[in-house]
Amino acid sequence: MFNERKALQMTLQALLEQRMALRRQYVDQDKQLGGEIKQVLSRIRELDAEGGEDPGQFFQEAAASSAEEIPTEMLQRVKVRKTHIRHDYQQVADQIREILRERMSPTSLAELCEELKERHGVEFSSEYIGIQKALKLLPEVKVGKTGRKLTFSL
Repeated sequence: MFNERKALQMTLQALLEQRMALRRQYVDQDKQLGGEIKQVLSRIRELDAEGGEDPGQFFQEAAASSAEEIPTEMLQRVKVRKTHIRHDYQQVADQIREILRERMSPTSLAELCEELKERHGVEFSSEYIGIQKALKLLPEVKVGKTGRKLTFSL
C-alpha cells in the first residue's frame, strides 16, 4: 500500500542523496582550489627567491585579503579541531596527583583540565581521553559521578 508516509520517506531519501552529492562536489572543488593555490604560492616563492624580495610581506597580505572575504557567520559555524599534542602521561599523572592532593575534595573533569592548563600548560585535544590516559597510571584515583559530571578524588 502506497501511502503518504512512504512518499515522504522516498522524498527524504532523495534529498539525502542530493545533499551527499553536493558535499562530495564541494570537497572535490575545495581540494582542486587548494592544489591550485599551492602551485601559485610555490611559484611566487620561486620568483621572490630569484628576485631577492622578501616573500613574507606578500604572504601576510594574501592571508589578510583572504580572511576578509570569509563571512563571519561562516567562521562561527566551522568547528576548529585542536592539534594533537604528544604528552608525557607519567608527568601529567604526577601533576594530576598533586592537584587532587591539594584540593582534598572531588574535582570535576573541567576543573582538573583548567588547573592543568593554568599551572603546567597541559592542554588536550580531547580532555576526557587525555585524562583517562593519565589515570591509567594512577590506580589510587577514584572516579565518580555527580549528576552528569565526572569527578576525581584520591
